[in-house]
Amino acid sequence: MDGDQLAQFLRTRRAAVRPGDPTAGLRRVSGLRREEVAERAGISPDYYTRLEQNRTSRPSAQVVAALATALDMTEAQRAHLHRLTGHQAQPSPPQNLEPEPALLRVLDQLPSTAAHIMTDLGETLAQNALSVALFGDASLHTGASRSTYYRWFTDPTARKVFAEETRDRETRARVADLRATWVRRSDAAARELVDRLRRESEEFEGLWAAHEVAARFTERKRIIGPTGVLELYAQFLSAGSPHQVLVVFTPVPGTDAAGRLSRIGELSQAAAGT
Repeated sequence: MDGDQLAQFLRTRRAAVRPGDPTAGLRRVSGLRREEVAERAGISPDYYTRLEQNRTSRPSAQVVAALATALDMTEAQRAHLHRLTGHQAQPSPPQNLEPEPALLRVLDQLPSTAAHIMTDLGETLAQNALSVALFGDASLHTGASRSTYYRWFTDPTARKVFAEETRDRETRARVADLRATWVRRSDAAARELVDRLRRESEEFEGLWAAHEVAARFTERKRIIGPTGVLELYAQFLSAGSPHQVLVVFTPVPGTDAAGRLSRIGELSQAAAGT
């Protein structure tokens, strides 16, 4: 059990949960009181306090499940809590850097919108032409820079493709998503990436300490392309494997993104023909 991390995670989650009746009495905490968490979980306040202070032994799986419910945790947060307490350890995933055939078949059928296949550690395995036109050729990156997570926090140019007003939100989403991956994989590759980012980026270290955990499914983005700003939805699709994802960027209805994508495609084809 990682007692220090568990204590920090419990404290941050307790502070984030809104009480059922915030007007009931004078409150000096932003979220739930320790006594309220203990009551919800069916454990003693003293025992819960010792968990938050890393002064007790590993809680049982039943107590962990009760705490996850008491603190209104998402599935990703529940998985993180179980890992911190040493329950239900996940096997290390295989290191497959070849794109999944099922995802590759779908990618091949998407010529009119940007799409690429990535590993859960942010390494791009395949791109279509529009993805290259919008985000650059990912095959040029080597070493740790193969990971978009790493580039986001160590290369200032990595953020320039995203509209400035969306970059803070994008940053937080990437950290929360990487933590969900770190929880699920629990292997050397994930630990190495996270440890390196914590050493090299104060921004990442600060956000990592917040213990945000969330998997990404659909996000609205403002992408700066060759023809201006595009309003796009990013959909994260899998084909059964949790270790690879197909990211598809589709135009937001009611915007001019579809026309801009079409024009980018024409420019890309013209450049390829010269």
